[in-house]
Amino acid sequence: MTTVTSPRSADARTTSSAQAQAGAFRPDIQALRAIAVLSVFAYHLAPGRLSGGYVGVDVFFVISGFLIGSHLLREMETTGRIRLGAFWARRAKRLLPASLLVLLVSAVATFVWVPRSLWSQFLTETAASSLYVENWRLAWASVDYLAADNKPSPVQHFWSLSVEEQFYAFTPLLLLFVVVLSRLIGPGSYVTTRRLAGSLFALIACASFTYGVWLTANTPEAYFSTFTRAWEFAAGVLIGLLPMVASRRARALGVALGLALIAAAATRFTSGTPFPGVAALVPVSGAALAIWLGRGTFLARIGSWRPVSVVGDTSYAIYLWHWPLIILVPYISGAPLNVGTKLLILCVTFPLAWLSTTQWENRVRFSARLLGGRSPRSVGLWSAAAMVVVLAVAATGLATQAISAAESERKATALLSRNLPCLGAAELADPTCENPDLDGVLVPNPSDLEADQANRGECWSSSAARTGDVVMCRLGPKTGYSRRLLAVGDSHNDQLVGAYEDIAHEFGWRIDVAGRVGCYWTESDLQKNSTADHRMCQEWRRGISAYVEKADDLDAILTSKARNSSPILAGDEVTTSVAETADGLARAWAHRRAPRKVPVIAIEDNPAMPEGTMACVEAKLLDAASACAQPRRKVLPPSGLAEAVAIDPNAVLVDLTDLYCEPRLCRPVVGHVIVYRDDGEHLTLTYTRTLAPYLGRAIEDAL
Repeated sequence: MTTVTSPRSADARTTSSAQAQAGAFRPDIQALRAIAVLSVFAYHLAPGRLSGGYVGVDVFFVISGFLIGSHLLREMETTGRIRLGAFWARRAKRLLPASLLVLLVSAVATFVWVPRSLWSQFLTETAASSLYVENWRLAWASVDYLAADNKPSPVQHFWSLSVEEQFYAFTPLLLLFVVVLSRLIGPGSYVTTRRLAGSLFALIACASFTYGVWLTANTPEAYFSTFTRAWEFAAGVLIGLLPMVASRRARALGVALGLALIAAAATRFTSGTPFPGVAALVPVSGAALAIWLGRGTFLARIGSWRPVSVVGDTSYAIYLWHWPLIILVPYISGAPLNVGTKLLILCVTFPLAWLSTTQWENRVRFSARLLGGRSPRSVGLWSAAAMVVVLAVAATGLATQAISAAESERKATALLSRNLPCLGAAELADPTCENPDLDGVLVPNPSDLEADQANRGECWSSSAARTGDVVMCRLGPKTGYSRRLLAVGDSHNDQLVGAYEDIAHEFGWRIDVAGRVGCYWTESDLQKNSTADHRMCQEWRRGISAYVEKADDLDAILTSKARNSSPILAGDEVTTSVAETADGLARAWAHRRAPRKVPVIAIEDNPAMPEGTMACVEAKLLDAASACAQPRRKVLPPSGLAEAVAIDPNAVLVDLTDLYCEPRLCRPVVGHVIVYRDDGEHLTLTYTRTLAPYLGRAIEDAL
């Protein structure tokens, strides 16, 4: 156990009332916990109803900062020391039993109900969550081109718990630094331990807030970063250093203002609000006011009401259980959430949270024997062992998936190399095609679809760069090529990289590929979920236009976009109008270098299959071609590309729809090849390579 003694234990006489009362039961904080968890729950169940309910997490951060900071400050001032081992042991016994149980249940449920194609992502996040680094995993995924289309996992909500655990790891060390500094200064100085602690956390709050404002404007990873959230915990710590306000009326008014700020954020903020930037001041300030002034006010009376008290007591468990249920129920039922299943989740979450709190978490937490009893060393060893169990379960699934993916890739490569008739797109290219050798064949393996792609970082302008700079990769011969083409667009353009590569080598062309997630070449203002994404998309589009204006050796520009792409901002309105989309495309294409305007070859997007398609494929396997097919009219909404081609006299449309669809139905499996690697969004590499001969000839004909 690490213990450092401070010469300033006499500072205990100056402990503020707010800090001194932090250790006592605070029904007002229980009420605030209930408000926070119910806000998050409501937002996750019905984001359209409470569009800013995610700010409940920020309320929790301030509460945690206040309670933990006050506890450590009180220990430091009353005993003159900080017992690091004892503190971390208490945190482990408080948090690990419930969290590791939820992780284990979620991992088992993933094995039982979730399609194997998602195992890799879900189990990787389970491992990250068990180590309390899920926020960094999600921060990385938010700027990674390959992870841009990840599905929400049952443990995604552990990002906030990861941030909290990191706060619990470092806050005692920071206060330990204060203790050491106090010893160096010596007793009798005006610079007391409390002033040193206040100055340190004020500095952290200012630095973190400033960094958060800057990062929020530049990259989506800001939402999950520990460094952009540290100021919210620091705000809670600083509250514990403030003196109590004597006037009951002033406290009640302050609490009312605080709750109003939280309510305003929860009801007025949306997923498009830049967060956690300046906007985070609203819920954080509200929570800070309610905590500082809440004792003995109407908020305390609300918190003493039994139903509110129970929700407050079980808020940690409610937060842990509600999200896995929301994510897993659709996989279990085979249908998206509806009113009935949402009510079921509500009815299950609260009793489950109460049972896991009273019958599991509290039994372990207060037991003298379970999880190592009271010895910090024993608690640490048992906690590590429990975490290893969760990691072992996740690692087993990941290893199984990796072996399966390698075998699937080998099998698909072998089939493609044999140039078998009727494989993939060749089946629909020739409706009379038959090949008995393909009976019983299905590639790639349905459990390995996510890995079956040709995406590569050098073909993408990544969000991690925090700029809209245009990044290109080069396919085909470096010298001696007969034509030079530029392929630009969103992920539905870059999904064709495998086909472009085959075409480049077949025809002796050089094809440069430039892509950006969720952003295509247009003059329209695309609506994005964050300020940073919006700005970088605009910069990238301008960069593409500037490039084609100067390029004098291009023979053609290939471009594509998702059928269901970002809405367009037209003045103060948001529209998905095909006419607006086509107009924006045509205006962008007009940037080609004059007077020789090279042809634009617009490649129509693949059908937009509905959610649940790949689960159907995994269930039906060899029967999926017919059992999981969808009507053409349902999955072929206009993309705007054909309409844009009609505007530009030197543009050509390449439409390969007949290589995805029969006259009436569009199929997720064609020629014994699975077409999509996710729910109707993106093509498998295997299928794009069977498309390559037809796409190559169509491009050659258009030149």
